[in-house]
Amino acid sequence: MDPLAMDPLARTLVLPCGAVLPNRLCKAAMTEGLADRYNRATPELERLYAAWSDGGTGLLITGNIQVDRRYVERPGNVVIDGPQDACQLAALRAFAKAATRNGTHCWAQLGHAGRQCDIMVSKQGVGPSALASNNLAGYGPLLMRPTWPPEEMSVQELTDLTAKFAAAAQVCKEVGFTGVQIHSAHGYLLSSFLNPNCNKREDKYGGSAEKRSLLVLETYRAVRDAVGPAFPIGVKLNSSDFQKGGFTLEGAMDVAAMLDEVGVDLLEISGGNYENPVLLGGENVLNSTFVREAYFLKYADGIKERMKHTPLMVTGGFRSRACMEGALEEGSCAVIGIGRPLAGMPDASNKILRREIDTFPQYENDLDLPRALRWMKQFQLGKIVRTFMIQTWYYRMMILVSQGEKLQLPSGQLYGPMSCALFMEAWDKRQAASLLGLKTQGTVVNAGVIGRSVNAALVMTLSAMSFVADRLAGRRYVPHSIS
Repeated sequence: MDPLAMDPLARTLVLPCGAVLPNRLCKAAMTEGLADRYNRATPELERLYAAWSDGGTGLLITGNIQVDRRYVERPGNVVIDGPQDACQLAALRAFAKAATRNGTHCWAQLGHAGRQCDIMVSKQGVGPSALASNNLAGYGPLLMRPTWPPEEMSVQELTDLTAKFAAAAQVCKEVGFTGVQIHSAHGYLLSSFLNPNCNKREDKYGGSAEKRSLLVLETYRAVRDAVGPAFPIGVKLNSSDFQKGGFTLEGAMDVAAMLDEVGVDLLEISGGNYENPVLLGGENVLNSTFVREAYFLKYADGIKERMKHTPLMVTGGFRSRACMEGALEEGSCAVIGIGRPLAGMPDASNKILRREIDTFPQYENDLDLPRALRWMKQFQLGKIVRTFMIQTWYYRMMILVSQGEKLQLPSGQLYGPMSCALFMEAWDKRQAASLLGLKTQGTVVNAGVIGRSVNAALVMTLSAMSFVADRLAGRRYVPHSIS
């Protein structure tokens, strides 16, 4: 018998719509920040997703593709907002073709950043109610991430929103993506409607759990009507917001049952939001530097019990083959979501499936603050700084792959997290300054002469500091560039 046929990770999965995933490994969505000044797909995205398509992962889910250009998660998000011109469609087709060139499924993750939109592009987001996010556990202003109260959306705006999701999904199907995923996690717009701390509405979209779930269900139905019954639609859902008074596991179980009933093809569970970013390292990210493997898996059983048809995907912390096999064999989930390891080793899934390695790379065990700053980890602010510095390391690895670099990371230390944090801050500021055709008011976009001058000075300073840090460490500095 073929050894692969006996391997739980290599088994195919037939989805409720009839589509077949080639194996049980999925590259979970990671924000790439590689779009051009009109938020169109680029050759950099093609190279990055071609590397992942060749790397053996059966399902690739893109980073945030926004349905409203005014409210993006990062300046470099791809956006599908309204009718697409010939250039936009050609760029999306090239993106989808590269991402599916090895028989891989690639689903476009469709989302709206809501009140967590990037302030460089738009200072005021939108949400269920006019309540500002307590960003980064309240430390947002100290870390240059202040927040403003969002504008409460009207019922008509919510009707228009579902139409935007549906139109974007139809475009994705047209250009060659093999499915879509609706992003209703991590505190973004759809997720915020589920959260009682964010949603204080008194109309049909607020109050009871059923009413707070209505927008997610309406969005799914609109997308299904647009793409038809045979096109895969997934949903990403928090297992919990991990905040007092927020969206709970019990709430997630109820929403999961509703999504199962309406016919969702794959439900991915994760957790957290910008106020408590457990998505970057488990439930205790603000209280501990310890990262437990598969940290959202313990929530899967309760959710799975409420679902009759929809397969479950769990993302967050999976590393060892033994843990992944155990989760599949015990029926805790049907698909394993892998994120950050694939940023540094795009072909890691092939190596796992061929049994060349027994665990995905655990870069998080090697990455840390510079020695002189490690004392900060005893404080909550220091833990947040460390978490986000390490996250920028993964962003920079994706940029290197997108530029055709062949990563050699035996120790996981191609660049230091501090250098990467400086580099990525400059990268995003530069991208925000380059955006064209927007009428929003952000700290960079349409910020006036003084705002543009301050941003340009910051970009030059951050780039110079990153360059010096790289050279002092004996590493090659790769400049900013988008085709």
